Amino acid sequence: MITAPRLSQPNEDARPTAGRAVRALALPLAVLQLATIAAEIIVSFAFKPKYDWVTNTISELGVGGCTTEFDPRHGVEACSPLAGVMNGAMILSGICLILLAIVLRRSDGFGGLAGVLWAVAGAGSIATGLVSLDTSPVLHQIVSMPLFFGGPLAIAIGAFQFTGGPRVVGATLGCIALALGVVFSTTDWVYGFGGIIERLVIWPALAWVVFVAARARNHAAPSR
Repeated sequence: MITAPRLSQPNEDARPTAGRAVRALALPLAVLQLATIAAEIIVSFAFKPKYDWVTNTISELGVGGCTTEFDPRHGVEACSPLAGVMNGAMILSGICLILLAIVLRRSDGFGGLAGVLWAVAGAGSIATGLVSLDTSPVLHQIVSMPLFFGGPLAIAIGAFQFTGGPRVVGATLGCIALALGVVFSTTDWVYGFGGIIERLVIWPALAWVVFVAARARNHAAPSR
């Protein structure tokens, strides 16, 4: 009797392949999405007037032309000769987040809705880099919303895919970052402290991604 060849089940091939992708790509992509922090440091040295990490926002580093008219609420002077570096880093970081959402879709912290929110945050980062503050202040604020809210929400929701300390730390971090993001984006209460508040929203999210990626890599199935 001639029998049909046995077809492997999708999961038999998919799981090792997914494990290899996580081990090979998760950590490099997570480190690359930190490009925005490196860009902030580099670009700040060329910023005019002297860059203040407490008062000056990240978006001001992406202002290509010297102007005081980019902010509809306050006339803040900003001139960033290396704006292209900052905006390019935002785009790169967003691309990395979207790729991570794909690679880590079966991993704790990025599964289900959390992964969708990370992809949304990545799209917001790309849009933020494409629409600088001096191009259109209102549009810039709108397209940056997914970055401000998507990241913290993704942390808070994804944290419940863990147990123990990571769950508590992630949930707390996500809720605090989300609250600060709402305050920063919708009120003038933090004017004068915009830079530090903005970084308390963005930087912890970037660091959390590295933690999740490193953990996923360690737990991924070894290559065969």
